[in-house]
Amino acid sequence: MVRMRRLMAVIAVAAVMQAAARTEPPPDPVRAAYVASMEGRKADTLAAVQELAAKRPVGQVLATGGSGWELTPQYSALVRFGLWDEMIAVTPPNAHAPGLTAGYLYARGVALAARGRLAEARQALADLERLGDREELHDLIAIAVPVVAARIAATELRNGDAIAELGKAAAAEDRLSANEGSGWFFPVRHLLGAQLLIAEHPAEAERVYREDLERHPGDGWALYGLAGALRAQGRKAAAAATEREFARAWEHADVRLLSSAFWFAGPDTTSCECQRPAAY
Repeated sequence: MVRMRRLMAVIAVAAVMQAAARTEPPPDPVRAAYVASMEGRKADTLAAVQELAAKRPVGQVLATGGSGWELTPQYSALVRFGLWDEMIAVTPPNAHAPGLTAGYLYARGVALAARGRLAEARQALADLERLGDREELHDLIAIAVPVVAARIAATELRNGDAIAELGKAAAAEDRLSANEGSGWFFPVRHLLGAQLLIAEHPAEAERVYREDLERHPGDGWALYGLAGALRAQGRKAAAAATEREFARAWEHADVRLLSSAFWFAGPDTTSCECQRPAAY
């Protein structure tokens, strides 16, 4: 009898768990992509953005009054992991989705500039700037435009201009996060810190990475950059401690970091991350 009651109890618990599983909302692919990207899980990030595109067709988004911006992680993920050729090969989205178009132009502009195709990158930037007049996109394009401009400047080795543009973008991202909750896929400070290290300003880079870590504790991208900034200042013990933190944060990653972002001095002429030299 006791054994039977225990069996019935186990069955009851299993039934409750199954019912709970049926009522739990399905995981949000945008959130899944964001978390995976922050942990350096490229394959999982790309799978999540593909799921997003499949689950939320642009026509459905437009029918509910959306601009399509919520679908732009499919482009931002390619920028996040330096997949320039893959992004350049993407066809333009539905022209009736201004938000989706803005995300496409941002990512395309960065990818083209990273590959050294500067005339085309400037055209993408000009097209992106024209969308800034739309009220619902103004705050997002205030981040996107200077990032593309900074990538063009970095490719042309105009370090001061690149730093200035990324500073504008980071400030715009802060305003967006404070007012509306961030709709930006990954922190601009990852780019700004990388550019500061390229320009040999490690103390400023350290400050930027620490600001990012206040917002995103345990973020592996920023920890990698911080370790580089500390090493560049000769602070070996602090750098080693930060590297240990990074190793824990990057435990499940499937991408090798060479910088706090896929951000380079000059054009990126490599075909995969395995060919890219460490920036710091």
